[in-house]
Amino acid sequence: MASAHPSTAGEDPRFTRSRRAITDALAELLGQMGPYPSVAAVTEAAGVHRATFYNHFQSVEEAAVSLIREDFRALPAPEQPGADPAAVALATLNAMLEVLRQRRNVFLVASAWRSPSGLTGISDLLVDQVHDFRRLSGRTTEDAGTDVEDVYTACGIAGVLSATVGGSLGDEPEEITSRLYAVLPAWMRQPAT
Repeated sequence: MASAHPSTAGEDPRFTRSRRAITDALAELLGQMGPYPSVAAVTEAAGVHRATFYNHFQSVEEAAVSLIREDFRALPAPEQPGADPAAVALATLNAMLEVLRQRRNVFLVASAWRSPSGLTGISDLLVDQVHDFRRLSGRTTEDAGTDVEDVYTACGIAGVLSATVGGSLGDEPEEITSRLYAVLPAWMRQPAT
């Protein structure tokens, strides 16, 4: 996901601590089921200045995307040599869905952000996930059309996740898995030969 705030300062422990304080405060505020938090509410809860917030994020929505990205990075790596790509893809999608169910309000706020790519922040984040999965499965990203395919896949996944988190797909795991599986490209659904 392209952000206006590069993470080159990530090496500075103060930068890392303040960024973490902001995302932790946002998670706390959104977990309380209260009103949509303002930058002022987030900075007060995080114990940082407003300028510090804007050194990290452009908006509360972008901070929510960052929080979900952190959650996704904490998931177990999908690297399983010799494993069926479809099984790995679905296990990863189910783990991501569980994170989003636990962070429903964060997901809803993050879904409102448009990244510099023009996609929603969630879709942009999922494009990164699909690229990573493509790379881990040994497929090249240099082939014509892979970027477009990855964007369509990510947007399809985002749509199913949004419908699930929003409650319109219910809680039937088989139905959700079936819908997620349907948006996956062939290379994710079929083992490499």
